[in-house]
Amino acid sequence: MIENVDIDIDKDPSNIYKILWDKFERTDELPKYLNKVVEYNYDDFENKIYSGSDEFSNKIIKSLLSGDIILLKNSFEKKYLEEVKQIFRNKFENSNSAFHKMVEGCPNFYRNITQDLSKNYSFYQVKKTYYLFPWNKKNESDIGDFYEQIYKKWRMLKYLSGFYKDAWEFNTPKDGIIDRFQVAMYPSGSGEQELHQDPYLFQKFFISIYLSKKNIDYKSGGIYLIDKDNNRVDLENKIDVGDMSFGFGTIYHGVDRIVPITDNSNHESERWWIGLYSTVSDYVKNRHTGRPVKNLK
Repeated sequence: MIENVDIDIDKDPSNIYKILWDKFERTDELPKYLNKVVEYNYDDFENKIYSGSDEFSNKIIKSLLSGDIILLKNSFEKKYLEEVKQIFRNKFENSNSAFHKMVEGCPNFYRNITQDLSKNYSFYQVKKTYYLFPWNKKNESDIGDFYEQIYKKWRMLKYLSGFYKDAWEFNTPKDGIIDRFQVAMYPSGSGEQELHQDPYLFQKFFISIYLSKKNIDYKSGGIYLIDKDNNRVDLENKIDVGDMSFGFGTIYHGVDRIVPITDNSNHESERWWIGLYSTVSDYVKNRHTGRPVKNLK
């Protein structure tokens, strides 16, 4: 077992964001409530992140610490994400539901998290999901350049977090911290996720890529957040296919049950989503996991 993980060795001392997080971030004052949703075009945002601008760097750090969620429009091409949906829909249909601990040799695997299986998790969730790990890049040729397509965006957020852009990209479970991709489908009528907070220790943000559109792919439901007045804020109203969002994982968020479109068509209502998370393997003692939010202020 690994007793402790030293995350500081993956921080880039020349990274302007590492310097600013050290200056402004206080772990006992992390945001729990949504402040506001701030929209950027992805390309514009990436250019600003890498520009080295003191003004923008300070602005985005303070924005995130205030509880803002950043919504990056047009992060991915819709055609590509439609292909991703088809690839993983086929995997769901042709795979047996399984579970594997994150140890050396852990394969990519499909998991159908039903209402009954949800009891094995730290908070209630119902979804069909496929877990992928970077050490399996060469094992699934049918997903094409999926890893690189996603990593191109994820590296930017690692850099914004103060780390080296490729932090943990080449790690395996024995190294402690690992990257995990999750492609999930929330089925209509049952797909949902309890209000919760994500683990904070090894990744600041909860990162979402959206492959479905409310009122087109399903009627209602999807991601919501809690603001400072205890109001539920439906983020799906602002989301288009191809968008990506991120914000502190400590902000209260959940997924309302997906309600199907009932228009007498053959349309199959589904909500598709990709989640990116750097976590610790099962070799690490006392793994830090998400937790449900039972009582608001």
